[in-house]
Amino acid sequence: MASEEDDDPIIQEIDVYLAKSLADKLYLFQYPVRLSSMTYDDVTHLSAKIKPKQQKVELEMAINTQSPNYCRSKGEQIALNVDGTTSEDSKHLLCMMDKQTFTSIQSTTNTSRYAAAVFRKGELHVTPLQGILQMRPSFSYLDKADSKHRERETANEGGDSSQDEAEEDVKAVTVRFPALSRSRLVSGVSSPMTSFRRNRQRSPGSTCITTAST
Repeated sequence: MASEEDDDPIIQEIDVYLAKSLADKLYLFQYPVRLSSMTYDDVTHLSAKIKPKQQKVELEMAINTQSPNYCRSKGEQIALNVDGTTSEDSKHLLCMMDKQTFTSIQSTTNTSRYAAAVFRKGELHVTPLQGILQMRPSFSYLDKADSKHRERETANEGGDSSQDEAEEDVKAVTVRFPALSRSRLVSGVSSPMTSFRRNRQRSPGSTCITTAST
C-alpha cells in the first residue's frame, strides 16, 4: 500500500467551493451546427429572451453584411419578402437580412450531474447547471415571407371578386324588332321554280338549275 502511494504522490491540494448564487440561472449553450473553432464571442448580440419554467431561450445576433461570403442580393430579397415594400415598418436596419435568430431545445432534462467550474487563485468554484440547451438557427422569417405572400394573393383575389360583382350589376337591355307583314315575308322568299324561270329568262341559250337553300 505504501509503495503505491509513493508511485502516485499528491502534487497539490485545491480547495473546492460550491457556489449556489447562480444555481437557478446558469445554462450551458451548445451550438451543434457550428464548428467549435468558430465561436460567437465576437458577434454582436442584439437581444435575448428566456422562459425559465420552460427553459426556452431565443437569441438575436447580428450578421456581418460586409463579409465577402455574404450575398447582398439574397439578403435584400429576404428582407423584402418579410417586411414588404415599405421601409418604415422594416425590422431590418439596412433593408436586408442583417440578423439571425437562434432558438433552443433541451439537450437533457436531468442536469443533476453537470456543473460549471472556475479555477481562480488556487480555488475551484463549482456551480450546478440549471439546464443544457442546444441553440439552432430559426427560419421563422420564411414563415413570415409565406404569410406575406398569402396576404397579397388574398388581396388580389378580393380585387378580382369586386370587379366581378361590378360586372354582375350591369342591367339586361331588351331589344325589340318590328314584326314583318305576311305579304312582305312571302315576297322576300323565292321558290325553286321562280329562281329557275328567272335564270332561264336571263340566259335563253342555256339551261341553269338553281336549288334554293332551305
